[in-house]
Order: sequence, then structure tokens, then C-alpha cells
Amino acid sequence: MRGLISSSGFRGIAIDEVSPEMCFSVGLAYGSASKGEFVLGMDPRLSSPLLALSLASGLSASGSDARLLGLAPTPAVAFYSKGVSGGAMVTASHNPPDYNGIKLFGSNGASVAQSFYHALVAGIERGPRRAGYSELGEITNGGGIESYIESVSHSQSLSRAWRVGLDPGNGATTITAHMAYCNAGCSPSTINIMPDGRFPGRGSEPAGDALAPLSALVRSKGLDIGFAFDGDGDRFAAVDEAGSPIPQDAALAFVASRLAAQAGGRRAVVVNADTSAAVDIMVGESGGRVIRCKVGDTYVVEELLRSGSAFGGETCGAWIFPRLGLCPDGVLSSLAFLAILESSGLKASDVAKSVPKMHLVRRKVQCPNELKSRAVASYGQQSAAGTRWESITDLDGVRSEARDKSWVLVRPSGTEPLIRVTAEAASLSAAESLADEAQRLINSIVGEMIRKR
Repeated sequence: MRGLISSSGFRGIAIDEVSPEMCFSVGLAYGSASKGEFVLGMDPRLSSPLLALSLASGLSASGSDARLLGLAPTPAVAFYSKGVSGGAMVTASHNPPDYNGIKLFGSNGASVAQSFYHALVAGIERGPRRAGYSELGEITNGGGIESYIESVSHSQSLSRAWRVGLDPGNGATTITAHMAYCNAGCSPSTINIMPDGRFPGRGSEPAGDALAPLSALVRSKGLDIGFAFDGDGDRFAAVDEAGSPIPQDAALAFVASRLAAQAGGRRAVVVNADTSAAVDIMVGESGGRVIRCKVGDTYVVEELLRSGSAFGGETCGAWIFPRLGLCPDGVLSSLAFLAILESSGLKASDVAKSVPKMHLVRRKVQCPNELKSRAVASYGQQSAAGTRWESITDLDGVRSEARDKSWVLVRPSGTEPLIRVTAEAASLSAAESLADEAQRLINSIVGEMIRKR
């Protein structure tokens, strides 16, 4: 079970790895750790109802109550977790349909730390006590998520009836996105609005070619902008009025700089180690500063709470506005993006033009799981021997930065037997050269380690 833990909670192949028995055990241990009332939600994957009911049964067996929200986005579970003992979402987010997982939330509406999952597994291994017949907790239906939708709808103030394209991708936001935008005074047009855990419309991750149907919708109807959401609704991506995807790093840099300016440069923004230097440039020009953390929204939340920063985000489209909530929310974030765009007086296509153009290159190096950490550590030692870098940090893997804002990040994957190499520079050729050099070195290190095993 420990092998299924990532920064996003438990995740693996549904039924085979994330099984009903496992979900029962997690519910039993979670309910035993803090008895009370827990809320449960699920995405539309075919395995989610079975796994959610198993999780609820485990909570009941611990003596805790389980309130079932049914089909709901992850941020809705976070919303209803506030004020009760906690919450759980059965989802594999943007992963393929045959995956599933469990993401847990505390009573503050924030996802629990990765260490909590390890402690939970330790509790499962010790064998938590089951409640007797008279002590069993209740399992009840939650009564809908209307108050969550109202909260999202009224989180922003829009003066214009934006014509917006929405693509929930057959995921959990099929029941929230359209209603939220109507309530916010917009005029939405939608595609892929039937919940379907096979994600037949375009897959569960709104990236690359998956944005083509949304782009076509925006162009065909002459809309102002379009938004697509991932399977569980905590991420989003945008296309402009011409149907062209707005680069995620540009959108993040644009919003971060605006929020830093609104705060008079007095508050920082939080991004992860894998984020474009365009954010540093834009936020710096606005008088703010950037704090970096490990990759994963859980780490973004931890740093937001520690530093009191105004905003946190990742370039996968997971953004957090701490005054509104501590969970990434794709629909809320898209509305916030729209409000900031409106206040700036810009069109959607102007966003990428307003951000310094940087070129990002990503590579993968196959590496056995048991060698990943050692290989990256060795890479750090060898790369530090050179003098080209202004700074080298080991916050999450090894990130080497140059004075001209170019950088390379080499970090072990948290879910796959590989090492990720990311490089960025002002030109594509420079970025590719940096990535090639890092890839050659880490390949050599991994190869040598495998030969010596």
C-alpha cells in the first residue's frame, strides 16, 4: 500500500491495486484516527461508486459517520470538509480511466500531508479496532452541493456577460461548471457534459490535442474564451478567442503578477520547483517575490499557510487562492482568471503576449525506482562541480539556475520508474542544449548504477 502513496494521496490501478478491501481499511483507519463526521465524494470513473461505498463502510466500522456527496469535484469535497472531521475524494484526477485513488482532507479544507498517508498505513498495519454493533457510524446522503456552487459563482465579481466555452471532459465538473458560469452572469456554451468515467470526449487531462474540441467550439461560436477541466475538477486549461491554447506558464505568470501588484508587492506568491522563470520575471516587475516549493498542490498549500502568501499555483493549472479555499479548484480559478482579465482590459489572446517568452523542454530517463534518489543525488554532486550555474538547490530534485534565468531541473518521478528532466531558456535551441546535457549525464549515472548492481 505504501507504494501507492504520492503527493496526491493513494493512487493506482482500480480494483487490482486500489481495491474495495483497501478502501475499507483506509476508511477504518481514517475514522479511527479522528472520530466524527466525514464527507465523501467521487469522480465519474466506473470503479468510483464501489470504492466510495467501501470507504464509507470503513468509516462506519470505525464508529464515524460518512456523508455521501455522490458525484462531485474534488474542491467540493474540500469545501464541505471544513467544519467537520475531514473528507475523502475517490478519484485519480487526470489519470486514465482504469486508475483510481483516494485523496484526504482535514477539517480546514486542505489536503493532508504525504506523511499522513504513511502514518495511516502504519495504523492499518497495527490493525485499528472496529466498532461494535451499537457503535457503528451512520452513512447518509449529503443532500447535494448547491452551497458549494453558490460559493464558487459568487467568488468573483464580473461586470461583463462573457461568452465562454466550457469543456468538463465528461468529468466531475459536468455538474458544476455550467451552473457556476450561469450564476456568475456569463453566457456559457458546453461540450462533453455527460458524466462518463471512460472520458470518451477527449480524455481526462485537458492538455495538448485534448483541447482541440474546445478550440473548435470557441471558433465556431465566436466566443470570448474557453476553459477545459480535468477529471476531478481541480485543474483547468484555457484557450483564447481564436481557439489557441493559452500556455499554462503564461497564464500563471499573468495572474501571479497581477495579484502581487494588487498586494503592493508586500506578499509573495508560491510556485513549485518546476515552474517557468517567466513567473519570477513578471512577479519581480510587479514588486513581489516568488517562493518555490516541491511539486504537488499539497506542498503549495503547506507553503501558503507557512508564508501567508497571496496566491499559489502550478503550471498544470492547479491554482489556490487562500482567501477563498485551500484546495485547487478549476472552475473557481477560471472565474478568477476571467475577473483579472476583465480588470486588465485585455483580450484572452493578449495574455501570452504580455509574458516574456521562455522555451521549456521536458525529457524522461528510465530508472528503477530503487535507484532514482541516489541517481539524482549523484547528478547534483557532479553538476555542482561546474561553474556555469549561479545557484543549485535541492528543494525537489536538483534545480540549477543561471544568471540569465535559464535553468535545469532533474527530479525523480513520484509515480513512475523514471527521472524527469526539465530545461528552460530564452531560446528553444538553448533549452534543448541544456536538456540534452542533463539527460546525457543522468543517463550515464543511471547506466553505471545498473551495471554495478
